[in-house]
Amino acid sequence: MKSNRFFKQPGFSLIELMVAMALGTFLLAGVIQIFISNKQSYRLQEGQSRVQENARYVLELLGRDVREAGYTGCRGLNKITTVKVGNPPLPSFDLNSAVIGRWWDQSSSSWSVTIPATVTNVVAGTDVLTIQRGDSCGATITDNAASATMKVAWPNSCGLKAGDATLVTDCSTAHMFKVTTAPEPSPSSLKQTVTHGSNNNTATHLCTEYTNPYPADNNGLSSCVAGAKIYTSPPAQLLKFASYTYFIALGTNGLPSLFRLDNSSVVDYPNNPVELVEGVENMQITYGIGVSGIASSYAADTKFPTPPTAPAGATPNDWADVISARIDLLFESIDENITIGDQSFIYNGATVTSSDGRIRRVFSTTITIRNRML
Repeated sequence: MKSNRFFKQPGFSLIELMVAMALGTFLLAGVIQIFISNKQSYRLQEGQSRVQENARYVLELLGRDVREAGYTGCRGLNKITTVKVGNPPLPSFDLNSAVIGRWWDQSSSSWSVTIPATVTNVVAGTDVLTIQRGDSCGATITDNAASATMKVAWPNSCGLKAGDATLVTDCSTAHMFKVTTAPEPSPSSLKQTVTHGSNNNTATHLCTEYTNPYPADNNGLSSCVAGAKIYTSPPAQLLKFASYTYFIALGTNGLPSLFRLDNSSVVDYPNNPVELVEGVENMQITYGIGVSGIASSYAADTKFPTPPTAPAGATPNDWADVISARIDLLFESIDENITIGDQSFIYNGATVTSSDGRIRRVFSTTITIRNRML
């Protein structure tokens, strides 16, 4: 006999519901905590990676420029005569200007050595570094250069264009001029014609030796007159002239960034100076001073132009005596609240404590100026 009895499904009691909700809330809190921890770990790793990558790039960039400071092709600046004929902006290039450091004098609240007028908004307390050099790009002169034009082997012609600052050198003399035209040659030609006209230069005929002393005001001569020597092929070659000033200023995101100004081009922000790397908070430089490639003393740029101890037999020290540079850079992460608690570190001989939660790392490198080790 079948039973017609129905059984009612019993419900949950209030206590059971509260226990279930408590367990669910506990599990959800655990999941949220794991998510937050993973996200914080990701932010920390990303911040560290970004700081390290920025540091690697800056050290490589500065290292290359400092290492090649004063490069003229095959001899040191102390063994070659340089003549500037290009129109401004084009800085002088000599033994004392290949490397120049500038610093913020806390006592006088001013820059020493005075920074160029084109360098603005520098973060006080940071150092400024100017490096000048020829940039070898394999451009060799194919014909003797006795007029306002010269022939350069193609395609190894440095990608020259109108207005470029250029250095022609034969290892005894070098002329700094600005390119007027550098049209790409026809496919059948193996030579590119580079002109340096009077609209870009104070002299159009670049002679390596003149019958009379070269004018002090660099107005030049109209031609390489009889008896003057000219650039011949070989060994004459063309180099791009590089004159860069590195400094720290506030970037587009409001944080300090490393900027680079091209001193041979007009100021045209944001194209010149250009913001290279964000998150560079400080730059301090110590210079090795010596003769014959041996550093006998070290001094921060605040000691120039007369560091405490002059190398034996040397004249009063100037930037021409710098043979190496130790660069100490302080980087910070872009994002805040990555670290837990205050972060303390040693920079520039002092303990610094930061409380904004940004990752900060100190990176240092010592670079030898190769052209002053010979």
